[in-house]
Amino acid sequence: MGALAGALKHLVAASAPERADELVALDAAARAPLPLSTRVGVVATAGGSGCSVVAGILAATLAARRGGRVLAVNASAGGRSLLWHGGCAQPAASTAEQHAARRAARSSAQATAGLTRTSAGLYCLDLAEDGATAPDARWWLGVGPAGRFFDVVVTDHGARTPARSGPVAASASVVCVVTHAERSAWQHAVDLASAFMGAGVPAVLAVNAAGGRAPAWCRTAARLSAVPTVLVPHDRAHGAAEPAPRRDLRPATTLAALRLAATVLSAAAPSNAAGGGVPAAALSERAPLSRQGAPS
Repeated sequence: MGALAGALKHLVAASAPERADELVALDAAARAPLPLSTRVGVVATAGGSGCSVVAGILAATLAARRGGRVLAVNASAGGRSLLWHGGCAQPAASTAEQHAARRAARSSAQATAGLTRTSAGLYCLDLAEDGATAPDARWWLGVGPAGRFFDVVVTDHGARTPARSGPVAASASVVCVVTHAERSAWQHAVDLASAFMGAGVPAVLAVNAAGGRAPAWCRTAARLSAVPTVLVPHDRAHGAAEPAPRRDLRPATTLAALRLAATVLSAAAPSNAAGGGVPAAALSERAPLSRQGAPS
């Protein structure tokens, strides 16, 4: 409860005391036991949607809240990957022996061989080479065999379309679709989420206000969405020269990350939601647990 008390102090100090009940419920959902290793695929509707930011704060939050191992995997093109936003400025390069150990892992020591670990406990693996998106087959070679030794695996797959959703659907327990806080982009995100759900994979939306404050209509749309939706506010800390420690993020960002973590895990295993069966929708922006509404 020490870490939770610190989070409550940080968040409640900047908001209303009534939010404490919501934070406790979200924290319980983010910590809920999982029957099997959960693979979270994070995808975007287009480049520049903030997919790496969302994936990074999601992975870092899960690593901080959960007792089991959490692995962040970058398979997307770009400079600042989810590993950077998760707290790892430069992941270590694995040797051929370490690659081989992970691909044939029979123990946790082999599964984590050569992986960089952040101060928050997040294990990091970079599958992208020379800044290019990793081929889908590389995920199965680099993550598949060792994945069972991690409580949660969060992978940034970059931009996808419904036509290119198949490989992610095959590897994921749940998918988080990231989009801009803009109407047409939101519709594209719903279409992409529908493609995953049609393949039998639960999906949630993360609406990223990367350019500033989300328009007022976003809160209404999130509450009415048929897909569990979390609004992620803009945070200047993500533009810093070095990865920002979680304590330097805005309280609204920390709350959004916790909401997203709870929503994603509840969608992956609804019976494990906070309270022993609280529906995933209750943990997202669709139905805020407090009367304070979404983070600004």
